[in-house]
Amino acid sequence: MHGTDSVTGIYLLSGGLFLFSIQDAIIKSFSDDYSLLQIVFTRSATALIMIFTVMLVTVRPPAFRIHGPWPILIKGSCAFLSYLCYYMALTRLPLADAATIAFSAPIMVTAMSALLFRERVGWRRWGAVLLGFVAIILVVGPKGHFSNPAVLLALGAAFAYAVSTIVTRYIDARDTAATAAFYSMATFLFWSIVCSLVVFVFWPEEAGGSGPLAFLLRDWKTPSEIDQWLLVLLGLIATGGFYCLVKAYMVAEFSAVAPFEYLYILWGAMFGLILWGEIPSVTTMAGIVLLVTSNLWIFRREMALRTRNAFRRPRIPHR
Repeated sequence: MHGTDSVTGIYLLSGGLFLFSIQDAIIKSFSDDYSLLQIVFTRSATALIMIFTVMLVTVRPPAFRIHGPWPILIKGSCAFLSYLCYYMALTRLPLADAATIAFSAPIMVTAMSALLFRERVGWRRWGAVLLGFVAIILVVGPKGHFSNPAVLLALGAAFAYAVSTIVTRYIDARDTAATAAFYSMATFLFWSIVCSLVVFVFWPEEAGGSGPLAFLLRDWKTPSEIDQWLLVLLGLIATGGFYCLVKAYMVAEFSAVAPFEYLYILWGAMFGLILWGEIPSVTTMAGIVLLVTSNLWIFRREMALRTRNAFRRPRIPHR
């Protein structure tokens, strides 16, 4: 039955977020050796083949038809930019800090909806937005180290993801989640090729060091056998993780599943501690608590407004 199995939905969401946390750990471990564009290309190509195969077997060729291409392509492009910024930030930020800053995206969605799209946002949600930005300042540090390029990249990742979330509203209702996933991943593959060609032409000499810029501009190289399998695994994780998240919201009510998205921060903190000995600071933990509180505040308000509007809708009498 659609939208009623909350327990299954929570398990699926938790599993999908766990998979994406594994992806973060693998990519962070590759940041000193491989090009980020090479990683994105391999991941996208593998995931695209997997999604194509599944769609061909389960939903047949009609599912490949796209009714509203531009919103999906813009969403995929923004997600690609968010992806690059986030993983470049991981070269200089602990996993917990990067994940927490990335979760400022819902706060940005609320703010942009009011400022750019003139949507009505009450004082409660504006209070949650303010609380969320206070949380980000705490995570960045009491002195506000916004000059750190990694912090700016993480904020850029959150902003790009927020834009992609807003664009989702304009996707044609006839385009299924599988169709959107296929063309979004194709957009990832396209931009990874374009950016790689730009880097090859304009930056013929490999960038030295191990920071964000070096991760982006580094030359492609033949991976070892183990790393080759890990790169392929990234594509499988992308496919499996996306499936789990989409399926979670299909089998369970949104209100039952959405609050558990914050497990992503906990998974990130766990992998950071186990693999790199990254212990979240007191200010980071305080920021996480404030950010989760502000997002849940916005979420609760959205659900209350949705319920109120549902009751206000005129009912059509039976004939």
